[in-house]
Amino acid sequence: MSITSSSNIKMWIIFLLNSWLLCSFTNVSYGQKVIIDSLQNVLNNTKSDSIRSDINEQIAYQYLYYKPDSSKIYIERSLELAKKINSQAAIAKAHNRMGTYNVVTSQYTDAILEFQKSLQYYKKSTDLNGLSTTYGNLGALDFYLKDYDAALENFHKSIKLLDTAKHTSQYTKEIINLGAVHREKKNLDSAYYYAKLSIAYSKKLVDKRMLSVANYNMGTAQFLLNQPEEALKSLNASLEQKNVPLQFKLLATCYKAQVLNSLGKYNEAENLLEGLEEKILSLNDHYLTLVFYESKEVIYQSLNQFAKALAYSQRYKTLNKTVHNEEQTNIFQNIKAKYAQEERAYENELLRNESEIQSLQIERQKHAIYAVGIILVLLLIIIIILYRLYKFKAQNNQVLKDNQKRLNASNSDLAAINRQKDNLFSIVAHDVKSPLAAILNSINLLHEDHKNLNEEETALVYSELQKQTSDLFYLIENVLVWAKSQMNGFKFSYSKLNTDKFIREALQVEMIFINRKNINVVNNINKEETINTDSQVLRVLLRNLINNAVKFTPVDGTITFSTYYNKDYYHINITDTGIGISEDKIKKVLVDQERYTLKGTADEPGNGIGLILCQEIASKIGGHIEARSEMGKGSTFTLVIPTHMHGE
Repeated sequence: MSITSSSNIKMWIIFLLNSWLLCSFTNVSYGQKVIIDSLQNVLNNTKSDSIRSDINEQIAYQYLYYKPDSSKIYIERSLELAKKINSQAAIAKAHNRMGTYNVVTSQYTDAILEFQKSLQYYKKSTDLNGLSTTYGNLGALDFYLKDYDAALENFHKSIKLLDTAKHTSQYTKEIINLGAVHREKKNLDSAYYYAKLSIAYSKKLVDKRMLSVANYNMGTAQFLLNQPEEALKSLNASLEQKNVPLQFKLLATCYKAQVLNSLGKYNEAENLLEGLEEKILSLNDHYLTLVFYESKEVIYQSLNQFAKALAYSQRYKTLNKTVHNEEQTNIFQNIKAKYAQEERAYENELLRNESEIQSLQIERQKHAIYAVGIILVLLLIIIIILYRLYKFKAQNNQVLKDNQKRLNASNSDLAAINRQKDNLFSIVAHDVKSPLAAILNSINLLHEDHKNLNEEETALVYSELQKQTSDLFYLIENVLVWAKSQMNGFKFSYSKLNTDKFIREALQVEMIFINRKNINVVNNINKEETINTDSQVLRVLLRNLINNAVKFTPVDGTITFSTYYNKDYYHINITDTGIGISEDKIKKVLVDQERYTLKGTADEPGNGIGLILCQEIASKIGGHIEARSEMGKGSTFTLVIPTHMHGE
């Protein structure tokens, strides 16, 4: 950190505003009360709206710093009277005072607007001093917003309008302001020049507080120019002045400590700030606190007390982040640009109004203007009609393009669906043939060789025949339900079904294979739990999922059933302790819907399309099938159904 980084403080915006806001740090004095009482007396005894507007503005100024809400009331009264008498200068003065009120109450956006309004009215009046004051106020806000180029421009505009001999005090303030801006822009020679010039002018004034600020500017400029001895003299001169606000004295003291530190007088610098922290923090002035933290940091660094230096550095960074929010600054800059544009628009409007007034005064041009106006209106109507015709045609063309795109997309989707169906039916045709052939072979074996088969062999053939028949039945049932779900206009038949009962019925069909593998079945489903869905769809889905669980669970394995709710869905979990399936295979079957065939733990064959059909069937009732698995440990397949179909 350096001396320049902390000089962008609200202290400066309060000094820079040409209403001498340094007084805002002090309590109302007895003298101010006398002034207010005197002004109130004049206000009560005058009937002139012009005088009453001016007196209200003066009373507002007296209240501005210790009763800003009262100040606003008098400003509004002043503005109302000024508009009533249509006095451009009085309106401008009221807007300018409202701008200073907004600064005091930290409403910088509104302050910019009020100063811009003040400028426009002053430009229509002959009050150059008021115009100069408003430019100075805008420059002060530019300084606070770190727009130093704009600040310089406005301060120079203010000075250009001043009669130096008549307005020495205001001129002195503006050159003090210029010195501060040049310091921030690192134009140190210019900062030194304006500080020296402002000291010379300040000595001519009765109020020596400006001399204190001028010496402060000189001290900071000399410090940056590596002239610490001279800087110390200037800062001491600044601190010697009487009636300087406490915050300003503390600010100058902090910089004096930095100068002493640069001269190697570390202990003296430390002692100078000793006992000030509590007083500074009690003022609740963040900007002064930043300068104090900075000074303490550099002094402790010089004293090699790095822990304390780091502590003050952290305090500085935390507070500085709060005070100087870059986003807020950008917002202010955008607002300024907006109001600058409005200012130009307002000036253009004034020019147009003046032109119309001149035209009205010339009777011979009146009819010509009417004629031109009528022609322009007719041209505008023609242009509007042509534009609407163009827009109508463009919209129709766009509608045609959009319809064509949708038609092309529908054709592509239809072609993809047809390819999918053709592929599915070819798979089904192939897979139906295999179990039918196996069934036929088993029947032929029983028919031709039943006399040669013993009881055990006959039972084995019957068991195989039952298994092949069951597989074929499941396949055909899957295809039929899937085919119905694909039909346009088909509606599912929803009814309240007992989940536990359906699980048990599906298990009964597979019980011969469950017993053959000695599989343990655990049913954790509440016997009273119901689900509202299509019974045929639920039966097909559960049979397929249970069949897969039995097929891939080894001998002495376990299959567990459970359910739970999750937001808008009802979940039926079927967990096995089987061989598991990899993530890529799950994605291939359930997401990509590609055929994947794997034999069971007892060498049971699979057709590879059961889960594909089930996923499509589940989607038709708004649900889906999920799976998670760990190779060698088992899998959990979950049937997910919307709860809006679920009966409580």
